[in-house]
Amino acid sequence: MKQKERIHAFVEAIWHWYGQHKRSLPWRDLAINDDTERAYRILVSEVMLQQTQVERVIVIYERFLKRFPRLRDLATASNRDVILAWRGMGYNSRALRLRDAARAVLQQHHGIFPCEMNALLAMDGLGFYTAAAIRNFAFNLPTPCIDTNIRRILHRTFVGPEREDGTWEKNDHYLLGIAEEVLDEAIRQYDEFFNNVAAKRGSCGPRGCPPERTVRYGRGAAPLREKRDRERKTVGLSLAPSNWHAALMDFGSLVQTKRSPKWSQCPLTDQNLMKASARNFPQFKSRIPKSEPGRTIAGRFVPNRITRGRIIESLRDATEGLLVASIGRKVCTDWSVTQRRWLMKLLKKLEQEKLVARKGAIYVLHK
Repeated sequence: MKQKERIHAFVEAIWHWYGQHKRSLPWRDLAINDDTERAYRILVSEVMLQQTQVERVIVIYERFLKRFPRLRDLATASNRDVILAWRGMGYNSRALRLRDAARAVLQQHHGIFPCEMNALLAMDGLGFYTAAAIRNFAFNLPTPCIDTNIRRILHRTFVGPEREDGTWEKNDHYLLGIAEEVLDEAIRQYDEFFNNVAAKRGSCGPRGCPPERTVRYGRGAAPLREKRDRERKTVGLSLAPSNWHAALMDFGSLVQTKRSPKWSQCPLTDQNLMKASARNFPQFKSRIPKSEPGRTIAGRFVPNRITRGRIIESLRDATEGLLVASIGRKVCTDWSVTQRRWLMKLLKKLEQEKLVARKGAIYVLHK
């Protein structure tokens, strides 16, 4: 099968599957006309989804937005307030990077969330994927990108399965080229459906996808709005970019999983579109866990990152703060004074990251 034909059939199969199996998630299909507030919610979800399972994020995402419903609320929040609201997420430094990104929008962009790639990448804590996700999901500006799910689907479909050690034959630069071709075809099919079918049948979109959205702007600097309008005029206002990337992520999470793909439920397998299959899928070798700093607590090795999280958790409930020994007893079941030096190093690092603060002999969450 030629590459162009494979791409066409691949996109068609994914659209059809998505119409039947789309997940309902609180950060999707947002009924928010204000660009900045919509982008804010996408930013929150993307940062939370880094290294955290969707099920956990759903609960904390909604709770977090009740505490900080608008971008300005988060941008003006203290470290302590943000860390308290981040409870249950882990990797607490993400919370401060998220707040700093909101602050950058407020201070450097007149409170209007930028949609230009260069402006997004210039914000602390935003890598290429997160910036692209904001463009796709918040602004519907088509931006090819690679995350773990997209990488897995594209590589298995257009290249083949991963190796036994879990590595890939082709790198992300190669896959990004495929992602761009695929996205172009996804937009073409999506928009063709609206042009040819939706008006006649009154359908809401290709196989269950939502219709086009009317975009309104909040108050802000006129030059920024005009620049955004120019880019949107070039690419149109199709909702295909957001829906397409959501479709790939759902497909990767529910069907083409990392270790145990559901081959019998995969439409790409049924149509012989995927170069990976149950026949050539590798038996993954057991990976040796990466070594990381930590210590043995009660006979079990505990990485320092876990202990750091426990320190923050102990201080969340201690409004008056805690002594080093009190923290030690809360985070180590076998605490003794001999471990004080190790614990002090962790506390010093947390101080440097502005997650905790020291007041004399007492440690508290950073203000």
